[in-house]
Amino acid sequence: MKKLFFVLGVFLSLVGYSQTAERIINKHLEITGGIDKWKGFNSIVITGEIILGLNETYPIEIYQQRPDLNKTVIQIQKKKIILNGYNGKKAIQFNFQTNTIEESNNYISEAFESDLIDYSIKGFHPILLGEEKIENVNCYKIKLTKDRESEIYYFDKTTYQLIREDNDMESKIYSDFQVFSGLTFPCRMVVKNREEETEFILIFKSLEVNKKIPEREFKF
Repeated sequence: MKKLFFVLGVFLSLVGYSQTAERIINKHLEITGGIDKWKGFNSIVITGEIILGLNETYPIEIYQQRPDLNKTVIQIQKKKIILNGYNGKKAIQFNFQTNTIEESNNYISEAFESDLIDYSIKGFHPILLGEEKIENVNCYKIKLTKDRESEIYYFDKTTYQLIREDNDMESKIYSDFQVFSGLTFPCRMVVKNREEETEFILIFKSLEVNKKIPEREFKF
């Protein structure tokens, strides 16, 4: 009987965690615009700057469109260079050693839509790992898993904003949240690559939500 009660206790505990993780994710989506608005989010054009090291700052443009189209353009000495891009068939990246654009054969496309939206339909399972302080902010720590794939999200306990996102490759820290067309986005992002041991900062100055992106932007 004791063993039975122990098993039941563990089961109920896991169910409770799952429901809590679900509530936190739903609350996050609600306060950042609502699930319907996020499902109607189809494209974005971002302009801003990227900061490398201490004093290297360059203008940057980012184009993203459903289902997985993207392009990032950097401006160096008044010359625009495509850093990377994917048009649904072909992926490219700039090689700074040869100063040429090359086709990327090992590219793995990333979905435009966040995995947090309809995560269960996509096969993800949320687990509340507990609480942790990130950037002096008390956060809920949630792990989203699918097969061998996993991502850890840190949500501000007070505002439910997504403060940080971790995977095996990199860590992203978000701040300076602003509303554009009814949806909340971070306008400052610190990206740390674990494998290459690099770090850069993105500062977004303008975000155009659901702007029609000309087909030519993805012709490469």
